[in-house]
Amino acid sequence: MLAALLAGAHQSAVAQESGKGKPLPEQLYGRVRVIDGKSLAFTEQKETVRLAGYEAPEIEQTATSDGIEWPVGQVSRSWLILRTLRRDVNCAPLIRAGNDVIIAHCFVGDVNLAASAISDGIGYAYNYPNEPQVPAYFDLERKARGLGFGVWSAQGLLPPWRYRYEKANPVHSLGDVGITLAPLPLPPVLRSVAGQEKTLRQEDIR
Repeated sequence: MLAALLAGAHQSAVAQESGKGKPLPEQLYGRVRVIDGKSLAFTEQKETVRLAGYEAPEIEQTATSDGIEWPVGQVSRSWLILRTLRRDVNCAPLIRAGNDVIIAHCFVGDVNLAASAISDGIGYAYNYPNEPQVPAYFDLERKARGLGFGVWSAQGLLPPWRYRYEKANPVHSLGDVGITLAPLPLPPVLRSVAGQEKTLRQEDIR
């Protein structure tokens, strides 16, 4: 059923491809170099691919599970390396993103790399704006979360999209709402009856 869903998503996306810019190949096949936990470079074709419907921790991210710190970003990249090392990867391109990266469903043999990573708790089901959605991935994620696999075993681990936002906006980040507060204004100078100046401290006006 998952294979049929992915095939339908692929046909729909290819039909919507505008044809502007660099052509979208019908298929990519061969050996790859792993860039990070979600991206592959086809060396012969000189194309970069990001796994569709999937997001992995950033390389520099770390996690803590049961009091033990571990390099979650490096683990996600290593997982993808081990699954593709000396193996041919078969990708079905869906669209080409604005940065010329191809968004695709990728397989080693019959194994869907994104689906397998999500099932193992290596990364997250995630829909980038204006990209094909894979609802079945969220079902796999719920199972991995319930079993406490991988990223779901870590206490307080930020998903990569939150991590990127808070890294870019480190001051006064307010969790999910993403609001940045400006500094509070200083209180005005008050003059006493005798003409002496007094400045209200912050605790005076609380």
